[in-house]
Amino acid sequence: MKVFAFILIVASATAIPLNHSKNAEEEDWQLVRDNDGNMHLVDIRSSDDQQEIAPLFNAFNDIIFRLFTRSNPTQAQVIQINNHGQLASSNFNVNHQTRFQIHGWNGGGHAGTGAAIRNAYINRGDFNVFTVDWGAGAGTINYVLARNRVNEAGHVVAQFIDFLNVNGLPFSRIGVLGHSLGAQVAGAAGKRTTRGRVEFIVGNDPAGPLFSLDDPANRLHHTDANYVEAIITDGGRLGFQHPVAHSNFYPNWGTAQPGCGPDITGQCGHDRASAFMVESINPVHIFGAIRCRGLDDIRERNCVVSGPSRRLGGEPIQDGPATAGSVYFLTTNAASPFAHGPR
Repeated sequence: MKVFAFILIVASATAIPLNHSKNAEEEDWQLVRDNDGNMHLVDIRSSDDQQEIAPLFNAFNDIIFRLFTRSNPTQAQVIQINNHGQLASSNFNVNHQTRFQIHGWNGGGHAGTGAAIRNAYINRGDFNVFTVDWGAGAGTINYVLARNRVNEAGHVVAQFIDFLNVNGLPFSRIGVLGHSLGAQVAGAAGKRTTRGRVEFIVGNDPAGPLFSLDDPANRLHHTDANYVEAIITDGGRLGFQHPVAHSNFYPNWGTAQPGCGPDITGQCGHDRASAFMVESINPVHIFGAIRCRGLDDIRERNCVVSGPSRRLGGEPIQDGPATAGSVYFLTTNAASPFAHGPR
């Protein structure tokens, strides 16, 4: 498996993905951003032994679930899956809405993971906020290996959700949010719960490289929860461009984001989806969006209104019934506060 981390210095725009191979059928080089903003040039078709590059990952043993509530907003309570006594002695409350935050590639590994989302919810009200640290699986320079661990990680998140349900938490109080590769883990989790269906999933610029529109069983899909939302801010590069959720939001046409400058690597735009979601949890900030006819309207930069407006994100997340594949457009400011208000 050939993977190179590098610093990109350019005088003009550089296309992503890239292909530097002599034989395009054997190699496919793409720029892929990790959770810390570092760009890597990855041959996504390489079939070399991946286990020699990074340690083995046992999702059941390695994923860390950290609980934060208003009673412990900064000091995490680690809850081990199926440890009923540990859960009972924690600040977890079955009567409160519960949110999961899942990081992307090379994220995790510390208690500060997902701090922005967790703080937004705790400032909003009484929530159980679990940050899902799958850094033992995502923390590798080998993007292909991390991508191939998505379903395993999602399966364990689903088991943890089922465990909470056994202890009295209704599925109607459960929402799962993920950024980039973490959004794909969220979808994998939604597919695998056995005791009920998660109320909602939000994919913040779901990862695009190595995920196929023709393979919904292995990517985020609108059937993964009662309501699925996607916020696409770097679609077609680091993010998945096609509408795969019930409501698919394309802020500023879903590619170049105001305030990000040229954004050659897509790093800034890719992060904006999470920034918009975090801001939307505060009821002061409303991201109103208009419904377009479909993805072609987004690509052509010409949204013809075809239905009622809708708000991006928020709390509660769902703003009335939604039809799978619905496409929405909105504009934002170049800096926080990003929201323009109702449409």
